[in-house]
Amino acid sequence: MCVADRTESAVNLKFVDPQDERSACPICTNVFTEPWQTSCGHRFCKKCLDPLLRPTCLRCPIDGEKITQDGSFRDRCCEREVLDIKCFCRYQERNCDWSGELRHLKAHQDSCQYGDVQCRACGETIERRNAEQHRTNDCVNRALACTYCGGEVRQSYMKDHLEVCFKFPTDCILSCGKEAIPRDMMEQHVTTECLKAEVLCPFTRHGCDFKGKKDILDQHLKDSLKTHLDMMNQSAHEYHTKNGELEEKVSCLETENNALEQQLHNQNEELVAARINIQTQQTKISLIENSISEQRRDTEKLLRDLEATRSEAHGDVVSSQMEEILNTLREHEVKVNSLQSELARLKVANLTPNGQEPRSNSALTHGCERRLDRTEHQLALHEIQLSEQDLQIQMLEATSYNGTYIWKIDHYSRRFQEAASGKTPSIYSPPFYVGRFGYKVCARLYPNGDGIGKGTHMSMFFVITRGEYDALLPWPFIQKVHFRLIDQDRIRDANDAFNPEPHSSSFKRPTSDMNIASGCPTFITQAGLREGGYVRDDTMFVIVTVDMANLHGELWK
Repeated sequence: MCVADRTESAVNLKFVDPQDERSACPICTNVFTEPWQTSCGHRFCKKCLDPLLRPTCLRCPIDGEKITQDGSFRDRCCEREVLDIKCFCRYQERNCDWSGELRHLKAHQDSCQYGDVQCRACGETIERRNAEQHRTNDCVNRALACTYCGGEVRQSYMKDHLEVCFKFPTDCILSCGKEAIPRDMMEQHVTTECLKAEVLCPFTRHGCDFKGKKDILDQHLKDSLKTHLDMMNQSAHEYHTKNGELEEKVSCLETENNALEQQLHNQNEELVAARINIQTQQTKISLIENSISEQRRDTEKLLRDLEATRSEAHGDVVSSQMEEILNTLREHEVKVNSLQSELARLKVANLTPNGQEPRSNSALTHGCERRLDRTEHQLALHEIQLSEQDLQIQMLEATSYNGTYIWKIDHYSRRFQEAASGKTPSIYSPPFYVGRFGYKVCARLYPNGDGIGKGTHMSMFFVITRGEYDALLPWPFIQKVHFRLIDQDRIRDANDAFNPEPHSSSFKRPTSDMNIASGCPTFITQAGLREGGYVRDDTMFVIVTVDMANLHGELWK
């Protein structure tokens, strides 16, 4: 390592002993930094010598002798003498008591406790011995634990963090008088406790349009008791009527479906019979064609025999033989014509090779064609049904049997727009099971809310559907149901749960494909859904869990 590397710069250095003028550069008057000797014998620092070697100035500044680059060289001997000089630390004025050879100054400065270092967090320059204290107590960007939520926050950002901290205590936004409410509990306070919050009447779903503060809700309930009873009776009547209509419609659809299945079965049988008939006709045609070929060969043989007889015989014998041969030929000709007529009739009974029907088709041919057309149509319907069954099999493969289902809902923005416009108010999850042979259930989600939560909340409901083992299960359904909306930022999930009402028709054994949905109409507000990390990449995840704590036996394994 050169002197320049070890000493950086000799300016402002203090030496233990007075310095000999021979160790100083005559130009900069400091201790040599990488000393070079010229052809005239004088020494200079490398940086001081470089300007003297320019073409415009090639003279020694001391004796005026001409100097050249080739005649100058690095003076290693002088360099060692300079490195042997003892000096003090540059930070002697800060009470550093180090002294040593100049060659060791750089190594000491790299670890000197009085030297300057820069804080990586804030960029401030401080003495090395104070770096730890600065990082712990003084740095404006040091990490501090939030008093309220416990999260690590930079000291310079603490004020901004407190403005959004979920656990920071605040006063009620409606000025009800309650203080020190954690920010993330404010919505719950306003919804369930605040006396100044406006709430909906519990009979809103039955048609009551009251909305007011909690302190006057009780009086409203007392004053409107008869009105509420009338509303409930009207709602019950409407629900009963609608339920009857739906059951009647389902019954009609089931009857129609059974008729179609029976028709499909009959058409399959007719198709099998038609195929067998076609094979039989083809066999007959093949036999007839073989017979015609044999008859033609016999006729040709007779003609050859006739020619031979004519050339060899004479008189009455010839005439008799000729007459016999002619009779035989006539008989064969009649047989061949008969066979050709039968072959033509059999061909007419089937489609011609190019797929067209001849004009002389019989009524039987038209009937066969109609039956074949109907059969092809039924086969197409059967293929559609097979595709639907294949889709159902795929859905069954993806379901669960432990009472817990993770529902992935994609394209959420489009589903919300369709719900807000009324096109598709709700969506269903694939079915899952509470136990291997247990209840068959699914979830139903209203992106724009339903009932008292319509337009303000996202509603989440639970639906019991008709299952394969309902006859073996206890009814009504009484298991507690939990809904959990996953916060994909891992901050705070949205949770809710409900216990089924045993007397509600929603939890009795299904008499149709599925019961009426029941659950949480105010599962989460639209504002809370947008502010949290519940929707990422236009996708959300909902976990539906059915409590199976009191379910035991073979059905639930």
